[in-house]
Amino acid sequence: MSNVSDPDQTHILLPTVHNYLPMTLAQTLNFSSSPISMNFHPTKHTLLLVGTSIGDITLWDVSSGKRLLAKNYMKSKVSVDKELCASVKRILWSPDGTFFGVAYSKHVLQVYSYSESNDIYLQWEWIYAHMGGINDLAFSSYENQLLLITCGDDKKIKVWDVDTGNKQFTFRGHNAPVSSVCPTSSNQHFFSVSVDGKIKAWEYKTFVAQSNFEAPGIGHTKMAYSADNKRLFLCGTDEGRKTFLVEWSQCKDSVRRTYHGLQASSSSAVQFDIANNQFLAAGHDHKIKFWDMDNVEPLITIDAEGGLPETPSICFNRKGTLLAVVANENRIKILATNYGIGLLQTTNKHSADASREISETVRKYTDTKDAEDVAVLVSPGVNVKEKVGKFLEIKNTQCQSLRLHNPVEPDEISRLIYTNKGDAVLALASNVHLLWRWLGDEATTKVQPSFTQPQDALPMINDVDGINHEVAVPCFALSKNDSYLVSASGGMISLFNTLTFQNLVTFMPPPPAATCIAFQPQDNNIVAIGKHDSTIIIFNCQRQKVLAKLEGHTKRVTGLAFCKTKNVLISSGADTQVFAWNFERWKKWKSTFLQVGGKKLESLSDTHIQFHQDQLHFLAVHKNFLGIYEADTLNCVKWAQGFLSGPISSATFSADCQIVYTSFQNGMIVIFDALELIPFCQISPNTYLHSFGSHFSYPLVIAAHPKKSAQFAIGLSSGEVCVIEPSNPTGQWDFDDSKVPDSLVE
Repeated sequence: MSNVSDPDQTHILLPTVHNYLPMTLAQTLNFSSSPISMNFHPTKHTLLLVGTSIGDITLWDVSSGKRLLAKNYMKSKVSVDKELCASVKRILWSPDGTFFGVAYSKHVLQVYSYSESNDIYLQWEWIYAHMGGINDLAFSSYENQLLLITCGDDKKIKVWDVDTGNKQFTFRGHNAPVSSVCPTSSNQHFFSVSVDGKIKAWEYKTFVAQSNFEAPGIGHTKMAYSADNKRLFLCGTDEGRKTFLVEWSQCKDSVRRTYHGLQASSSSAVQFDIANNQFLAAGHDHKIKFWDMDNVEPLITIDAEGGLPETPSICFNRKGTLLAVVANENRIKILATNYGIGLLQTTNKHSADASREISETVRKYTDTKDAEDVAVLVSPGVNVKEKVGKFLEIKNTQCQSLRLHNPVEPDEISRLIYTNKGDAVLALASNVHLLWRWLGDEATTKVQPSFTQPQDALPMINDVDGINHEVAVPCFALSKNDSYLVSASGGMISLFNTLTFQNLVTFMPPPPAATCIAFQPQDNNIVAIGKHDSTIIIFNCQRQKVLAKLEGHTKRVTGLAFCKTKNVLISSGADTQVFAWNFERWKKWKSTFLQVGGKKLESLSDTHIQFHQDQLHFLAVHKNFLGIYEADTLNCVKWAQGFLSGPISSATFSADCQIVYTSFQNGMIVIFDALELIPFCQISPNTYLHSFGSHFSYPLVIAAHPKKSAQFAIGLSSGEVCVIEPSNPTGQWDFDDSKVPDSLVE
């Protein structure tokens, strides 16, 4: 039996591999010339960009198998300059999907802009970007500027301004053609590798290689980071022309592990890709081979129903639910997971024009007694309420819930948060704070945490003297170092030390009472405080001084969120308005109303907001509405509404912002895909309340673990707190179609 601490232990069971790996042939795309390079759109998961051997650029909706556009800007140039080869060498979307770059096999580099109407426009081009072929390109950013890095047969690396096409940097130092470039997460430097097996690390500031390493072999080697930018992988050939796939240790500048199953030599370069920070795939020996990133042995090998070249090119979509594979006879095969198949079917069936609309779906909740519609999801600009789909119900065996032991009997849980470290959960029940801390580094459902109360210290209790409990809005905010808590329950605002539970100071007696609080990320001494009278107070806790008073809302302020990368504060209120404030001068920048299909939401309700980890978007949560907004424009880019089972009680992004956990007042918890706001599974109250007794309670608040994307906690109307996470070995939610309730199957 293998040791559980063994880093090479398998993380996925083969009987459930179809849930996690795209192995089922779902679609075949036909071309007039050979597909060379391809890339899925970063947010529209069924849009595939393809470059071919004759320079065609095509965009496909793989759900319908329709080609949305085909353009070739090289034909006129080839007719003038016969030396120009029209083959696409590499094609790649920018991180936000608004641009893409095209590298050709000789000289030419192009950047295109992409519009929501699925049209493309040539932004700029360089006919002689490199002397010879352009082997790779990658998008990066430096000093708030979007850049494109290219490398070529001329042994040079060049960096271009994506907006203007101006060349920013040229890096020299390789003694052989450069085959691959790979930016790092810091955006301060990047890696490159040449065909003579030399790896170099470059810094933008110095123009010289800061480090030099030996690759595992010579020839065309490709480098790529996992999606979380924590792990680096290389795939290429060694001196004996045998293929290698390795994980590279950036600490030791050497091979960390070598993956087995690629020993046979190949006549052409092997292509590989990475999915979900967990799986590797490579096209080799007319097959597709998959690995768990932590296991050197192949997980499974498939032939995609045959017809693959010796080293087929492959490409995952961002979610890892689809895999595009280049096949013989000018074809691309689309393989899918179980969830990917459902995504393709839903998108194709319910989009009147797959190139212009996001798929619509309705999800349905059924218990053993009766059937009840839970939610209707609509795409932007469309509002329909009809049953158009099914979604999966998480069973007791698929998730593990832990009721946190509480020696006191609190009122309902009003606010709930994990510490930033992820080792504790903090709740506010009326005016009493409750803290549970795990002895290890992170929270888990496998171990009951300790209810924390320092010896000889009073509990952290908010002032409630003389307040009206019926209208009081408990609220709090935790500093980024987890040491300080600012909290109020309708009375004075308190500043607590969370280690000693000491109440350091109280300030701002009501009226008006505080209704929401947020720390400024750049300065933990400054907090924004939303008030019941619709104002926002910017307060320096250390100096006990009001810095600014912001006015604009017409009803109480219910949500505040600071952007970590820009000087922007977003506020929301019970008036369904959203404001953006510049906090350099504390002036209003923009404002909008929550809208559905161009119409303002009429229902007044508390609205809460949360920034996406990209700091470009934020989530708005209203009792009848979920929306994803652009922070710069305050435009709603995705929304969901029409929830028939009752109002939303709370919602939050997961740690990786790929999921939106949403709780309803009927006790249901629905898990949404954050990029499309489509629900793909649900957890019924019977699943997480099985040990809570016979009384009914429902989640009032929901909080996501800051590091574990599949774990969240709920605070219940009964005053209890429950932590929920998957029970399967992968630590991820299992979306097996076989678990759809029988009553949902047609």
